[in-house]
Amino acid sequence: MFQRPRSFTFWARDPRMGDQPALAWQAGLVLTALCLTACAGVPVPEAQMAAAEAAVRSASASPTPEFAPAELQLARDKLVSARQALAARDNALARRLAEQAVLDSQVAELHAESVRSRQAAQEARAAARALQEEINRKPLF
Repeated sequence: MFQRPRSFTFWARDPRMGDQPALAWQAGLVLTALCLTACAGVPVPEAQMAAAEAAVRSASASPTPEFAPAELQLARDKLVSARQALAARDNALARRLAEQAVLDSQVAELHAESVRSRQAAQEARAAARALQEEINRKPLF
């Protein structure tokens, strides 16, 4: 009858331990996997940090500070927090804050654009109203 080699059995028996299964190799495998997982960690979010800095810089250069200062300040604060998290080697938090800083700077730019558009629409309505009044004042003949 064919017998499997000892290295292929799941519960290898160690003669020194009697009838108890030898789980040392399984424990070693689990510990090795845990060590490799712990050492891998989260990579440094260099791309996210660069994108956040560029987005905040871009929003600061446009008229956004004039029309959406609160939203822009929120983006700046999150960028500062991301830098602090990066310095503390909390890469997961740094990545999340950098991504939020990008989104907050985009929100600031869109809010500023919305405010500018509303102001332009009000000015256009005022000009149209002034023209209508001028037309109504002058006789046609």
